[in-house]
Amino acid sequence: MRTVLWGSLRGHARRYVAAGVAIVMAVAFMVAVNALSGAARDGARAEIVAQYAGADAVVDVTDADAATAARVAAAVSDVDGVEAVVANRRSFVNVVAGPSRHLMSIGTVSADDGLRWQDVVEGRAPEGRGEALVSRSTAERYEVAVGDVLAVEGDGTSPEVVVTGLVEGAAGALGSSLYVDEHTMTTLGDVVSSVDVSVRAAEGEADAVHAVLDGSAAVDGHVVMTGDAWVDDQIVSASRDIDIIQRLVLVFAAVAAFVGALVIANTITIVLAQRRRELALLRCVGATRKQIVRSLRTESLVLGLAASALGVVVGWGLGLTAVAAMRAWTPGLTLGSASLTVMGVVVPFVLGVLTVVGATVLPARRVARLAPLEALRPHETTGLDGRAGRLRIGAGVLLFGAGAAGLAVGTGDRLPVGLVGGMLSFLGVVVLAPLMVPAALRLVGPLVGRTGVAGRLAAGNVVRNPRRTASSSTALLVGVTLITTVVVGSASLRTTVDRDLDESYALDVGLVATEGALPVDVERQVAALDGVESVAVVDGARIEMDGHRVLALEVDDAAQAVMRGDHAVPGPGEIVIGEELASALDLSYGETAAVRGGADLVTMRPRGGGAVGEVVLVAPGTLAGLGVSEKPRALWARGADGAPAEQVMADVATLAPAGGQLVGGLEQRGWVVLQLDVVLAVTVGLLAVAVLIAAVGMAGALSLSVLERTRENALLRALGLSRRGLRFTLGAEALLMAGVGAVLGTVLGTAYGWLGVRATTAGLMDDVGLSVPWGQVALVLAAVLLLGLAASVLPSRRAARIAPAEGIAAL
Repeated sequence: MRTVLWGSLRGHARRYVAAGVAIVMAVAFMVAVNALSGAARDGARAEIVAQYAGADAVVDVTDADAATAARVAAAVSDVDGVEAVVANRRSFVNVVAGPSRHLMSIGTVSADDGLRWQDVVEGRAPEGRGEALVSRSTAERYEVAVGDVLAVEGDGTSPEVVVTGLVEGAAGALGSSLYVDEHTMTTLGDVVSSVDVSVRAAEGEADAVHAVLDGSAAVDGHVVMTGDAWVDDQIVSASRDIDIIQRLVLVFAAVAAFVGALVIANTITIVLAQRRRELALLRCVGATRKQIVRSLRTESLVLGLAASALGVVVGWGLGLTAVAAMRAWTPGLTLGSASLTVMGVVVPFVLGVLTVVGATVLPARRVARLAPLEALRPHETTGLDGRAGRLRIGAGVLLFGAGAAGLAVGTGDRLPVGLVGGMLSFLGVVVLAPLMVPAALRLVGPLVGRTGVAGRLAAGNVVRNPRRTASSSTALLVGVTLITTVVVGSASLRTTVDRDLDESYALDVGLVATEGALPVDVERQVAALDGVESVAVVDGARIEMDGHRVLALEVDDAAQAVMRGDHAVPGPGEIVIGEELASALDLSYGETAAVRGGADLVTMRPRGGGAVGEVVLVAPGTLAGLGVSEKPRALWARGADGAPAEQVMADVATLAPAGGQLVGGLEQRGWVVLQLDVVLAVTVGLLAVAVLIAAVGMAGALSLSVLERTRENALLRALGLSRRGLRFTLGAEALLMAGVGAVLGTVLGTAYGWLGVRATTAGLMDDVGLSVPWGQVALVLAAVLLLGLAASVLPSRRAARIAPAEGIAAL
């Protein structure tokens, strides 16, 4: 049988090309998913990881004041095994550079080399008190050089610092324009908010230090995390709890394995079904059933090993190419290097081999069980008739029902259940494809039949052999379903994220004059800045709420036009107040608050809305009704789409009035959008691979189908059908199958895309709405029809070139 084995591999090379390509692409898909996902994950973590690379433990003192943070840092430094400690803090302060005064973000630079994460690109790192670092972009913007002296205006103090070096900017948790030593930061008073206390332990003492600090009196009741845990927490926090990258990695990895298994199994099944007569002849000349089964398994093993190994190489190349292309096409996209883990190579390789071997089990046993003479009879698959057909229908309905139930459960924060449910339901659709695809084709077939004899032949062929038709359509159905899932899921996710961002960050950027009126010329200056789309001046005045003095701003039509969404627009008798300010003033949403402007005391109802700084928002006319005169107290600006958030915030900050505040969530919005762009860019890369799989699957299935019908096509030629007519017939068949597969795939993909996003974001985002980008869906449908037609070109030309007599004599 060894001679027969190698003879079969050589003799059926054409048939195995389609199966081999399917295996290569499926394994490559899984490897590319791993490489792209690793790049996205590393990119999202890179900047924050760099900032905490030297921290073995971190104490969260976000809500503490400066004195408490300093006290915790001092207590932690006395713990055995602790080598160095730094209290990282960040805020916005006014900085005097030469004759100019600017509002800058300020952070801490550690004196310890292990905890100092800033990358000095010019000059040197600070070596003592009164020395500072400035980000290179800030130095260029404000013309600050190494050696310049800056005055930092704090809470009643103005310490001076000398710029010793320039650093690269960072957009992570601690990224700032100016970095000063801990002592200078402490002298600024309560204007600086605390972020964390980073701890570096002695070599080999990290676990012991973390264990001692966790729950000890030294941390004053604050949460203690490992450095890695703190990085993960910061990524989630910076993304406003939209931590979906890791979930999408797992989802796409599972989908890659599932799609690959379907395509491989479908192709192998077609190949073995076409070899019935050859295997029957082997039985006739003395081959036993065991020998037949063993030979087929060995063939599949050799094919699986060779194709899977090639798939790993191709997938790695696709991953590298996709990362390079996304970096080139999307400037500023945060992506790491394409990298592979051991499991990212072993799992796809093993799955590729096992899928090929597993796909031969049932067909091989089915062929081996047949008597030699029975297998030599003409074999036409009748679809779903008989007991086998009823079992197929029952199994398909059961799989689809169980999968639908799993999808429903999976949308309630049970992602693994939803993922398995989606796979089971789609497997049910594949099992029922010989019933659904011909039924749909019977509806549209008559339309094609009106085009002439070739059209009638095509319409009859696609319904005459349901299993063969379903096998050819399944590859495309898989690809279209996956493509539509990504398109609809991405659109739904982006729409929901934009809505949540509008709720959390109603204002992009603004200036608030805490003392006195806003300067007259500031509106014109802000409107002239690059990246600013529109501006509005907002009137306001000081009022008293439950005994607390706050600045109230009236939201008129011009202010509403600058804001995002309408949830932060107050109605009559309402006061919109952010969560942090409401907590500080001890106010509860839904209850009433006593509000006084002049002499009269009225009651108003506080409610939540997008935070716009330490101010409250009221309806137009409210301040006049309270007996206070309003005047311009704030300027709000809306950033243009695609404008660099950090640059716009910095430019607006330079125009802040004396004692003014810079407010707005443009920087946070930019961070979330950037991470989402990473996810969507990765899905585009995966989408390209999915299109290749669909093309290979359908082309392979059509080629095998044409090869299987060599005698049938030759007989049609002998009866008078021209070569052009035969090509038209096969092309019409491909269009019919592609069209039905595309429509079914679009319907399934739309449902899977919406339910998939709901399951992926369960517990992170509420009320995920369905958003269908009809233009993209129409483009996918058109592309699939062209793909189906293109897939028929080579098989139809090959069939038309075969002479009728030669084709009829073929085995």
